[in-house]
Amino acid sequence: MNHCIGRPSSSGPAFVLASQSPARLRVLRDAGIDPEVVVSGVDETAEADVEPAFLVKILAERKAAAVAARRPDGLVLGCDSLLDLDGAPLGKPDSAEQATQMWGRLSGREAMLRTGHCLIDGPASRRVVGVASTLIRFGAPAPAELAAYVASGEPLDLAGAFSIEGRGAPFVEGIDGDPSNVIGLSLPLLRRLLAELGLSITGLWRPGKAVTPD
Repeated sequence: MNHCIGRPSSSGPAFVLASQSPARLRVLRDAGIDPEVVVSGVDETAEADVEPAFLVKILAERKAAAVAARRPDGLVLGCDSLLDLDGAPLGKPDSAEQATQMWGRLSGREAMLRTGHCLIDGPASRRVVGVASTLIRFGAPAPAELAAYVASGEPLDLAGAFSIEGRGAPFVEGIDGDPSNVIGLSLPLLRRLLAELGLSITGLWRPGKAVTPD
């Protein structure tokens, strides 16, 4: 599953996103970056008794490493997101019933969305890792609202069964931290990781004039 080859300059390796997440791809494209997409195929099953912040780091490294092995000439980014509720990881729900149960625990509370990032520069044989955290303040949807949201199918594809976009947006009262992290990829953290490798995020921008919204 390959999309647009990313790095606009011939001076460095192609930028590769090791994820099939449409949301992560959209975050990058909205920031002027068109990555190549290579799905890692790594098992994302949450491991027991592992702190969420450490777990997302491990999974991000696994995803990046799996793709870097196939694309040793690339600059590969792997990410993984989980919702941290009282130290317990909440990933994507397996069913509508589990999504409803998750919201029963989240309603009216706060939790931390954590996203692990691993960036591997294949040609330089270097890797850097980091975890971004954003506090989420959840609303308390009425039973009928929650039933309609779960029936829409949207929360089944989302870590923690929620999003700050789409149908789930009205049920999130606010966030403290980076909004792009909640969507699945922290752009500020990506910039810092690139800098650790001696690279600039502006070097990933697609060529041409940026489009300014009306």
